[in-house]
Amino acid sequence: MDKAVFNKLFGAFVRQKRLEQKLSQPQLSYKMGLDYQYISRVERGLITPTLYWIYRLSNALGMPLNAFINELVLSTGLNMDQLEN
Repeated sequence: MDKAVFNKLFGAFVRQKRLEQKLSQPQLSYKMGLDYQYISRVERGLITPTLYWIYRLSNALGMPLNAFINELVLSTGLNMDQLEN
């Protein structure tokens, strides 16, 4: 899978989870100790998240990391084989 495609899918998933919890970008970024513009760039697919960032994001959303990853895979239709390319 192309990196840009992954970033877009991941960003859309982050936005969906943030909106489900009725959080603004500034509110989510505050919980993570980041600038809200970082959240905006992630949601627009401009940034490739690191595992550490994904871990912090899952905590800020009140989700265990494995649940966050599982929901990401299910909601986007990703599979691990796609991530190898």
